[in-house]
Amino acid sequence: MSPVVQKFIISAGVIVLSTVAGYLIRRRGWLAETASERIMTWVAVFGYSSVGFLTVWGTTLKPADAILPVWAVLHMLIMTFLSLGIARWFTANRAERGLFALIAGVGNNGFTGGAFVLYLLYGEEAMGLSNIYILLFMAMAVLVLYPLARHHAEEYPQGSLTELFRKSLFDWRSLGLPVVLLAIALSSWGVERPAFISRWHVVDALVYTITPLAFFGIGLRLRLSRLAPLRRMIVGTALVRFGLGALTAMGLAWATHALPWPLEGLRWKVYVVQGFVPTAITSVAVANMFRLKPEEASALFVANTVLYLVLVLPLVFWIFS
Repeated sequence: MSPVVQKFIISAGVIVLSTVAGYLIRRRGWLAETASERIMTWVAVFGYSSVGFLTVWGTTLKPADAILPVWAVLHMLIMTFLSLGIARWFTANRAERGLFALIAGVGNNGFTGGAFVLYLLYGEEAMGLSNIYILLFMAMAVLVLYPLARHHAEEYPQGSLTELFRKSLFDWRSLGLPVVLLAIALSSWGVERPAFISRWHVVDALVYTITPLAFFGIGLRLRLSRLAPLRRMIVGTALVRFGLGALTAMGLAWATHALPWPLEGLRWKVYVVQGFVPTAITSVAVANMFRLKPEEASALFVANTVLYLVLVLPLVFWIFS
């Protein structure tokens, strides 16, 4: 068995076992499902921020690579607001429309999703480019996903768009934004990341701690009985993530040929593959943080991820390998 296949099996096993563990522990009453809110908040605020800080700081940024994170944000914006616009076709109420935009609009681009698939396909260089791709993800989350979730959550008071931005920007849960900006500054100024980060495999330790925690939190909220009532949203999410996501990514990649630094070669492949990965763990975390139908968010995440693994990922390996 090749090392790549072994890594894929191990990673898939971690995801499945962590989710099942959370589901069974909640079913047995050993831990309340409300613990998922605290776990997912910690994952989104401190877990992803720490990994993002260290990986961005450790990535050598080049002017030509700036197109990747900027175009990634453009893809996320188009997909999120496109999802919000067509949400009425697949949802029954206002809260579900917000959840649909959150779940269908944003992909799992990090080390638990697209970045790992690209690593399996093309190696460490593709993983490095994926880190650049998600460079501005925390900014996108704080400035777009937080206000979107807060606006549609039934338990949060509504307000003007300016007020929503202000509350999200200065919310303590927005720690990831200044942290990533600091990492960009350190990398741009040529400040060396301490050698012990690599020597002691700090990032690996964080990844293999945060990933099981994230899926464990999803398992705590998972109720299989929720899947049947959500079948329209499950179908809609699949169509948007895997269909519109791929078309939008290819269209935007083609549009870069009008720029001085077009996406070509491996960078084109990274951008397109990242464009139609399954829904993001961060979307589930944000749904938990703002109490925007968190049980439904977990069910949609699991259903969309399973559909990707069974139907889409084999095509990705066949086409892009």
